[in-house]
Amino acid sequence: MNKIKFNSPFLTGKELNYIKDVFTENQFYGVGKYTKKCEKLISNQLGKKNILLTDSCTSSLEIAALLIKDKIKDEVIVPSYGFSSTANAFAKLNMKVVFAEIEKYSLMLDIDDVKKKINKKTKAIVVIHYGGMAARIGQLKNLCKQNQIMLIEDNAQGYGCKFDNNSLGTIGDMGCFSFHETKNIHSGLGGAIYIKSGKDFSRAKSIRERGTNRHKVIDGSVNKYSWTEIGGSFYPTEMQAAFLYAQLKNNNASVKIRKKLHKIYCSRLSKLKNQGKIFFTDNNKKILSNYHAFILIFKRKKFCDDIKKYLEKNNIDAFTGYTPLHSSKVGKKLGNKSSDLPVTENVAKKILRLPLHTNLKEQDVEKICRLINFYFKTSK
Repeated sequence: MNKIKFNSPFLTGKELNYIKDVFTENQFYGVGKYTKKCEKLISNQLGKKNILLTDSCTSSLEIAALLIKDKIKDEVIVPSYGFSSTANAFAKLNMKVVFAEIEKYSLMLDIDDVKKKINKKTKAIVVIHYGGMAARIGQLKNLCKQNQIMLIEDNAQGYGCKFDNNSLGTIGDMGCFSFHETKNIHSGLGGAIYIKSGKDFSRAKSIRERGTNRHKVIDGSVNKYSWTEIGGSFYPTEMQAAFLYAQLKNNNASVKIRKKLHKIYCSRLSKLKNQGKIFFTDNNKKILSNYHAFILIFKRKKFCDDIKKYLEKNNIDAFTGYTPLHSSKVGKKLGNKSSDLPVTENVAKKILRLPLHTNLKEQDVEKICRLINFYFKTSK
């Protein structure tokens, strides 16, 4: 019996063509022809200027953290349910990471809890758009404006998603994107960052280049290197950029396949949702999804655990998600307790992500849904 994988990387078939061209160009280290082509294409697809290609979303977040770091305002508010990179980027700079609750159905920032945690030291709110859907970005933007704080979007899973016809990752002051191979389109590892401020964008170019003004040396505006920022080596190689360029040009093909599979999940599991046994997010007229994930939230932890094991017995991989950041090993070292965020702690135990990728067949989705329906039909 063939295993149904949780994820399988998307390939267009054109990646090698562009990688071979990198050998023709004979420049491999990065910030060359294909980096520029990707940045231009991303800019066109998102409808925004000021895009920089990076080697990961983690690096994009670290660039954002370096841009906002100051001595007075040193706190950032972050949802506890998310990947470690979101908190790491700021904790590394000794900024205080304040974890906030998530909403139990959207799994994204709870604005009411965020409001309670804003104070004079709050520098930014970092919002995660989870699973190809959108957090309450309009309300968060207004909240940040009222309190004169920055809004940073962790849009690792949401490239190509839109809210009210605006691309996620470009609505706040900065937006970070991932092109890891687990994402809809990828370069093995890769990322990008959008920066609204022209001044910060100029700084980010130096931060990406190990803190130097190398980009100015290349364009001829200065004649020698100088250390101008605290930075890092945050850009991909040209081979990664060439790989990504093929993927970016075929983004719609990936979304089209995922959308079709997502609709089958919704259709075959709708009865269980109507019965209140599971919850999943369906269509939202204001949101254009990229259908990155299909996420089930169960009424009871037992159902989640049992179905994961049941699927595993049938050679199907499913993913249970994250340990909340506040109650993780590092989160506790930073002074947080499991009891601090009861909603997040509770819902995190009842989340299951089902396989969703471009190499998944329709009959695979049908099989997964049959098994889940059978479990509830026979369980007490």
